[in-house]
Amino acid sequence: MMKKLFPVSLYIISLTSLLVVCTGIARADTIFGDTSPVLMSPVNSSVLIDSAEYRKADIEFYKEAERKSLADFEDFLRDTRNVYFTLWLVRIVQVNIMDISNKEKQVLINPFRWWKNIFGFQNKNRKRGDLEVQDGDSFKTNWIAHPAFGAYSYLYYRAKGYNFYTSALGSVVQSTLFEYTIEGVIQSPSIQDLIVTPGIGIPAGVVLEETSEWLESQDSGFLKAASYIVNPVKNNSARPGQS
Repeated sequence: MMKKLFPVSLYIISLTSLLVVCTGIARADTIFGDTSPVLMSPVNSSVLIDSAEYRKADIEFYKEAERKSLADFEDFLRDTRNVYFTLWLVRIVQVNIMDISNKEKQVLINPFRWWKNIFGFQNKNRKRGDLEVQDGDSFKTNWIAHPAFGAYSYLYYRAKGYNFYTSALGSVVQSTLFEYTIEGVIQSPSIQDLIVTPGIGIPAGVVLEETSEWLESQDSGFLKAASYIVNPVKNNSARPGQS
């Protein structure tokens, strides 16, 4: 019995030794007649590092996939509430400090006036009436101030870690709340503002965000600082996938 097992054991030991030697040599060999050699490497070599580099694009995509969405509804409501209360504080400061018309110097809500306002639209005479696109506001107000509000409210949600669609929804929600509750206290909502604020603001916010990210990726300290001027609400620590 021992005589039968000895040749078999010797064969297994010899084959194992041959495989270990061939693996340790790490010589180049060709496969299927290809002229390009494929290097064999020990298991504990740096092949895994190369594999990580190969998957870099997947990692970048995964970071975006991990961003918060509307499924994080409690977080979304909390962040929306914070912006809304901040807008009310800004409104109070505007009414008491800034030089605006007496008609707009109102913070306390008159429920009867507010109720009438929300069932009409601001027209070109800045009064309540039927649906009209022109609301009588200046070019600076309609095409600069309102889109800027839409852009930076979008960027706020992005800084809080939300994905594109949830951040865009947040911008629409803030614009609607402002028109129907904050500004609605003194005048009817503007259909122009309801459309222009998020409609131009969200694409502008995307451009500002991408520009800020590009500036931050540069080696220049000046450009890195400029990235915070372009997007002052960004929060690097809130980006998923980054330490």
